[in-house]
Amino acid sequence: MLLQTWKSADNIVRKDIIKPGTFSRKPTDCASCEVVIENINVINASVEDLKNKFNSEILQGISKKMLTVGEANCEIDRQIERAIQMMMVLEKSLVTIDIMLEGIDDRLVIKFEITLNKMQPYKPIWEWTPQDKYSIALTYKEAGVCLFQKHRYVDAFYKFSKACKILITLEPIQDLELDKTLETKINNLRLILYNNMAGCQLSRKNYEHTISLCNKILNKEANNVKALYRRGVAHGNLKDVENAVTDLKYAVSLEPHNQAIKEQLTIYNTKLQEANQKFEDMVKKMFKA
Repeated sequence: MLLQTWKSADNIVRKDIIKPGTFSRKPTDCASCEVVIENINVINASVEDLKNKFNSEILQGISKKMLTVGEANCEIDRQIERAIQMMMVLEKSLVTIDIMLEGIDDRLVIKFEITLNKMQPYKPIWEWTPQDKYSIALTYKEAGVCLFQKHRYVDAFYKFSKACKILITLEPIQDLELDKTLETKINNLRLILYNNMAGCQLSRKNYEHTISLCNKILNKEANNVKALYRRGVAHGNLKDVENAVTDLKYAVSLEPHNQAIKEQLTIYNTKLQEANQKFEDMVKKMFKA
C-alpha cells in the first residue's frame, strides 16, 4: 500500500501525496529528473531570499526544469532532493521543508507542490565501476572547488565529503587489482579531497577538524605543503604555538618563496619566542626568591 505521507527521520522534510504516480524505480544519485514546481510559500523569508540569500537553484526561475540527483549545491536543494528520491514518476506531492539556516533567527519553512514528470534512472552505486566512481567523485570535487572560490564553505565541504564517501567504497583499493594509473588517480583525489575539506574547516574556524583531516593527508604524504600549512595555522589558533611553528617551518623549507606560509611562521615564531622569554623570566624569579 502506497504511503500518502512520508517524513524524514530528522523531521526536516515532509511529503504529502496529492496525486499518486505510477509504480517505478525511485530516483537515486545521478538520475535525471524533469520536475514541475508550483505554489511556493515561505515562512520567515521571502521567495526571493531562497535564491539571493540561500542560493537555491531548484526553487527559482521557470517551474519546469531538469535536474540531476546529487548535484544540489545548497542545503535547501539538498533537502528537496531527499523528497524527490521518495517519489514515483507522475507523482504530485506537497513538500514541506522545515529547517534552520545561517542568516535567520527562526526556522525557515518552505512549502511547494512538485510533480515528477519524467525520470531517467542511473545504475545503483553497487553497480558503479571504479572508473565510474572516480569520474563522479571528480565531478563533485570540481563543483566543490567552484563553491569554495565563492566562499560557500559549507556547501563546498558537502561536495568534497560526498566525493570522498564515494571513493571510500573502493577501500581496500589494493584488493581491486586496478590499472595502476587509475589507482594512482583515485589515491591522489582522496588526498586532494581531504585537503579541500581541511580548507573548508579552517575557513569555518573548526580547528580540531582541520587538524584531524590534515593528519590523514600527512600520514600518507609527509611533504604535503598545503596540509602542513593548514595544520600549522589550526595549531596556532588553538594556542599550540610550538606545533604551529614546527609545521610552518617545515612547510617553508619545502616552499621557501611561499609568502603566506612565511607570514604565518613569523606570527607564531614571535609568539613562541615571547612565551619562551616569559618562561625564562619566571624561572629566574623563582631562583632569586
